[in-house]
Amino acid sequence: MSNPGNAPAQSNTFAIVSLVLGIVGTVGGIFIAIIGVVAGIVGLVLGILARKRGGSRGMILAGIILSVVAIVVGIIGYIATAVFLTQS
Repeated sequence: MSNPGNAPAQSNTFAIVSLVLGIVGTVGGIFIAIIGVVAGIVGLVLGILARKRGGSRGMILAGIILSVVAIVVGIIGYIATAVFLTQS
């Protein structure tokens, strides 16, 4: 028996994956730069796709922001590594 007043909850998988990759990329990018860059790029793409599909706007925005932060952290990690290796 279905109840027409209660619509099933819409699952936004792309938004969730974007958020998770943004978190993993930000934290992982502190230690290994390639993790931040790769996870950030994939998370950003999925966040943009989730935004086009619609859904929970807050989660999508958080995923996009954290993915951009992950990319920046990864780039800073690459720069810091290059500076450290050239000074040796």
